[in-house]
Amino acid sequence: MARCAGCKRHRKKCSERCVLAPHFPSTDPHKFEIVHRVFGTRHILKTLQGMEADQRIDAVNSMVYEASIRLKDPVHGCATQVQQLQKQIVELKSQLAATQAEVVKKSLEKDELLALLIGGYQNDGEHVFCEVQTTDNLTVDDVEELWKPLWEE
Repeated sequence: MARCAGCKRHRKKCSERCVLAPHFPSTDPHKFEIVHRVFGTRHILKTLQGMEADQRIDAVNSMVYEASIRLKDPVHGCATQVQQLQKQIVELKSQLAATQAEVVKKSLEKDELLALLIGGYQNDGEHVFCEVQTTDNLTVDDVEELWKPLWEE
């Protein structure tokens, strides 16, 4: 059996029960080296042995990502990434709220326009107003039918 990157680095024999072998193959020693430099082999082993086998791949991917970020930014590490993502979430929430407000505004404008088309104007001598009626099932064809008498005049 070929040694995994971890056993190869420590010049040990790799057993069939090696926790590192499925995640750090000897064909990709750079992956193990990055994680080893930041966390150390003992911490990697403790982490992987303390979890279910199906969770280990996510843990390894997380360690590789965190270690590579930590090597690029030794002071802040992933904190910079987390801050940037949190800022982006706040901006996107703000954009979503603005878009939702615009949708509500356009819906009210549509209802007012339809009320004008359906209910017509009422004039009390001083003010022109209409009775607002909302119609959710009105189609473009219905609106054209409502406008026909105005076109024919």
